[in-house]
Amino acid sequence: GIRVRIRGLDFRRVLFRSNVSNKKMIDITSLVTVAAENIYANVGPGFEIQIYQRAMGLELDALKIPFSRDLWIDLVYRQQRIGHKRVDFVIADLMVLVRAQSGLDIQDEIQASTYLRNTGCKAVLLVNFGANQFEFRHIQPSAYSNY
Repeated sequence: GIRVRIRGLDFRRVLFRSNVSNKKMIDITSLVTVAAENIYANVGPGFEIQIYQRAMGLELDALKIPFSRDLWIDLVYRQQRIGHKRVDFVIADLMVLVRAQSGLDIQDEIQASTYLRNTGCKAVLLVNFGANQFEFRHIQPSAYSNY
């Protein structure tokens, strides 16, 4: 299968030193969801994705939630780099993917599940600011295990 590395290092060793408990993951996910809802309520839909990514960084800073942003992950197959992808935010063991589109669809969820499976994160939070209502999906390892 495909393994994920950041700049040649093991993704798990670089980012996930804190073995976060399930309760703390629920708390972090709830805080990040509220932060995203605040952004949606104040900024509204219709802007390009970079606006929401910047706002998310500001909101997480304001809430004093430590995060990593714009991490590039290498996709490795048979010890060869076959590509790379950018991850918007990582907060403890939670990956946050920001979208600004008319709605989240199954492809977004499958992509999130694939990132989750290949990085060792405990969950992915997809947040979408482009629809008429704020939209989010919480993806855990068991979801989409057949993809």
